[in-house]
Amino acid sequence: MPSKSKGGPDTIASLRSVIPSIFDAAQRSATGHRKHAVALHTLQTKCHDVDAEGLTGEDAFNKEFIRNLNKVLGIKKREPSADKVVKLVATFVQVSHELDMQALAKAKAKLVDTDDVFSAEPEMDVDTVSSRFVELLIKYLLQGFQAKEKLTRMRCCQIVAMSVTSLGEIDEQLYFDLIKKLTERIRDKEASIRVHAAIALSKLQSGEDEDGGEVTEALLSLLQHDPSAEVRRAVLLNIEKSPSTLPFVLERARDVDPTNRKCLFLKVMPSIDYHLLSIEDRERLLAAGVNDRDVNVKRACVRMVGESWLTFAEENLLELTSSLDVVDSPVASKVMQALFTSYPEIPENLQFDNDMWETLTPEMTFIIRSILEYYFERKDADQTDKHLPEVMKLAQLLETFGSKLENEENEELRPDFEFIIHQLLLIAKMSDFPDELGRRQMLTLMRKMILVPEIPENNIEAITDIIRKLSINEQDFIRIMVEVVSDVRETPSLADSIDEHDAVTEALLVSMKSLMIIKYILQRCFDTLSEGSSMYGLLTECVVPAVQSSEMVLQDYGIECLALCCLLDKSLAIDNLALFVQAATEGKAELRTKGLSALLDLAFMYGISDLAPSVGSASDFVELLYGELFNGDEKTQAMVGEGIARLLYAHRIPEPAKVLEELLVLYYHPSTSSNYALRQCLTYFFPAFSYMAHDNQAVMQQVTVSTICRLGSVLKQQTGDAQTGATQGQAAQQIVAWADPRILEAISAMNNGSSVRTTVRMGGYTQLGVDALKRVFKASPATRKVLVQTLNKLALDESSPQTQLQQLFVLTRALTQQELFTDMITRNALARFETSLLKLLDIEKIDDINLESWLEEPEMASVFEFVAMLDTEEDEQGDGNGKHFSDEDTGDWDGGSDVGSPERPTNGLRLGALAVSSAMSVPMSLRSRSPLKRAREERIEELTREIDELLDSESGEEEDDDDDNGYMSAEE
Repeated sequence: MPSKSKGGPDTIASLRSVIPSIFDAAQRSATGHRKHAVALHTLQTKCHDVDAEGLTGEDAFNKEFIRNLNKVLGIKKREPSADKVVKLVATFVQVSHELDMQALAKAKAKLVDTDDVFSAEPEMDVDTVSSRFVELLIKYLLQGFQAKEKLTRMRCCQIVAMSVTSLGEIDEQLYFDLIKKLTERIRDKEASIRVHAAIALSKLQSGEDEDGGEVTEALLSLLQHDPSAEVRRAVLLNIEKSPSTLPFVLERARDVDPTNRKCLFLKVMPSIDYHLLSIEDRERLLAAGVNDRDVNVKRACVRMVGESWLTFAEENLLELTSSLDVVDSPVASKVMQALFTSYPEIPENLQFDNDMWETLTPEMTFIIRSILEYYFERKDADQTDKHLPEVMKLAQLLETFGSKLENEENEELRPDFEFIIHQLLLIAKMSDFPDELGRRQMLTLMRKMILVPEIPENNIEAITDIIRKLSINEQDFIRIMVEVVSDVRETPSLADSIDEHDAVTEALLVSMKSLMIIKYILQRCFDTLSEGSSMYGLLTECVVPAVQSSEMVLQDYGIECLALCCLLDKSLAIDNLALFVQAATEGKAELRTKGLSALLDLAFMYGISDLAPSVGSASDFVELLYGELFNGDEKTQAMVGEGIARLLYAHRIPEPAKVLEELLVLYYHPSTSSNYALRQCLTYFFPAFSYMAHDNQAVMQQVTVSTICRLGSVLKQQTGDAQTGATQGQAAQQIVAWADPRILEAISAMNNGSSVRTTVRMGGYTQLGVDALKRVFKASPATRKVLVQTLNKLALDESSPQTQLQQLFVLTRALTQQELFTDMITRNALARFETSLLKLLDIEKIDDINLESWLEEPEMASVFEFVAMLDTEEDEQGDGNGKHFSDEDTGDWDGGSDVGSPERPTNGLRLGALAVSSAMSVPMSLRSRSPLKRAREERIEELTREIDELLDSESGEEEDDDDDNGYMSAEE
């Protein structure tokens, strides 16, 4: 037990000055916190057993400490001074616990020194002034967990989280109360509170069993479902890693927040031995890391492998490779290349001796191929030649393992030999074959190996690449491969010794193998296909019969090979386009996919305009693709969406605006929310397309308003609980950003290393605002609000054309006078936009506008016509004949050019146009009726007076009488 220091009333009296001074000094610097904590403990000990004013010294110390602590409980987070005080409190709790443990250890040591070694060890009293203070502090902070102020709840949870590891032994009931209150706080609506509650709760897991308990389950729920990345990160870093929690921890490799993914690889996984993970878990973890789009996450994954996993493998690369199961691993090669790139000393220190080539294993062959590929891709000829075996040696190894594979009867070992052969073939692809003798031997060996009946398809591709490299030119390559196909088809049959069914199966396998070889030949040919070439013979002898076959697998290979042939001959593509259309529309499964892929590739190669006459028109061709885009499964939808995006990017579609609008609607459509492949493709495509050229961005500007209006009805399909995509307003902001020419100029300047031009093409962008205002008059209330909010997002500047700014102002005034909006937010947004237009037009107030001069400008005619038509429609709607507008009406509103729009009035044109001018000059207090109606009536009266004055001037001598009669007539 700590010795009691003597204190008196002076010590109690000094608390009001000493404790605040310690708190004040602690918030200035964090370096002396432990010194301040020791001073507080010393002061606390002095106050023990001292009475003053009805309070014990201990109570007086606690009261003054809590009083000073209260001053920081309401301070916002990340305030340095408050954070330092919180750290002081945590340090004080820690120091008090340490000093109590030291005193307890000394007391036990004195008992050991006594002579009575046979007496029972007495129970030590652990009730100290420090332990009582800690319990008092925790109980007080638990009261703050229920505070109304979020800052108070956050600070209380923060102090508990920092102090919970130094609590020592506390009352059992207090322990369970603490867990209960923290469990409630992890469901707090404030993320910062949930963070500290989760940290505190994770430090109370030690009392649970290995299978977990309520605390672990609560933390795992946060780790999986909490919307805050910071909360998930706090749990990820603090939860105990056990067999029950590890699978949930590994899931964070796919966390939406890149910082969380990086923390997993840098801070969590390095301390876990990878041998504790299953091979499947290792594969998933590495696949997520090396394929991550964030370069920092990828580096963290590679660092985990190079520093942590390699250490657990005792710096043995072969041991590490064995744990990846390289024979069946789809990610091992990429991991090895990334590892060598980050740690180039690893391949530099590896040496290949002759004994190693004689005792090849799958892992060793994989390492050799990876190192050679590393140097080959970096065009390091010296290192490649240093490690690459001679061609004769390589051919000998291929023959040896080919014989072993042929003679191996154990099916479990055959995949290992096939893998070694494939790795050796990949090594052979990197050779330059300088030795003529070795070149001939390798060519003979390749032709022999490709005739093996059960050769894997990936080996056929590798052999084709090697033969292409051994060939003199493309014609020589085609000649050799045609001979190979003939040898395959003429392979001696075993039909005499097998039944008819097996003979048919054997013939099918031969045909499939021939078509595989033809496919790889065509993929490596670039010369135009002519009727006299040897490849044309393969087309008629192998490909066409396969397309006409009743076997689905042959049809699939046949369509794929025919499409590759069409890529080499435009006339052949035009002749067979109908066949691909039939496969895409009537085919099943794989055949349908290959037909669509062929149509997209041919359209990209030759353009839709040249191919469309074979199936009707260009619109028919595009409609065919639309049908698959909206009716196909997710995989087909993603493939067609990517293909159409490529066609748009390459300017292969005659009418890009309509296609682009359909892609935009599809991108935001709720039905594609789970099609991540499609959305990822379009997420990259839209900014790439818009910011590539001004012409592309003009197309985006053209469809912006109509797309926003269509999304109003499309996004209504989302229910409140299932709304996972963007809202109409968010989509509008994103599309408008893609249409902004200033972003295009900034990106172009950055890519070219030049300064941003001061003159930007704002014509089409400003026209976007004009179209939006015209559409507001006919859109639904929800879309009207979105369009008005979008106007301010345009951020128009002085580079906008003056005439279009005038058009915007006229439409804005007409919209204001219509009084279509009832909510104050939209009204204020429209008022802000009108104010910005006045500044751009250099006009101080509305009364200064002279619309008579604007009426004389030809470019303003369409706007005034539009306003006049609005006035006419208002009268028709008053009679019950008005037109109902909705978001689904996507036609452009350009003053009545669309079919079904109201007939353009002759006299009403000028009257309606002038009505705007009259309405602008009328004070607001007089506008009780519709402004357009009132202005029109005033204009009619003005014209009437002009006619009267004209009649008076012609009357001559009878001026007085005619004036009265005329005036009376006019009045009547």
